[in-house]
Amino acid sequence: MTGWKTAAVNGGVVVTMVLGEILSRLSSVDWHQVLPEGSAGYMVAALGIANLVLRHVTSGPAGWRKQAWR
Repeated sequence: MTGWKTAAVNGGVVVTMVLGEILSRLSSVDWHQVLPEGSAGYMVAALGIANLVLRHVTSGPAGWRKQAWR
């Protein structure tokens, strides 16, 4: 594949811009209205446990799908 460096640079620019926009939006949220006081740690723990369970029940490598054409 030719032009992969150009695609990588352009992809990096897009990812940087999108992440900047997401972080800008998240910083304007009043998280005290969204999560009850003291529950953030429990939410992080619950997400970690959910990820462990989901990873344990899958059989393929993380981030990859089986290709339909094989």
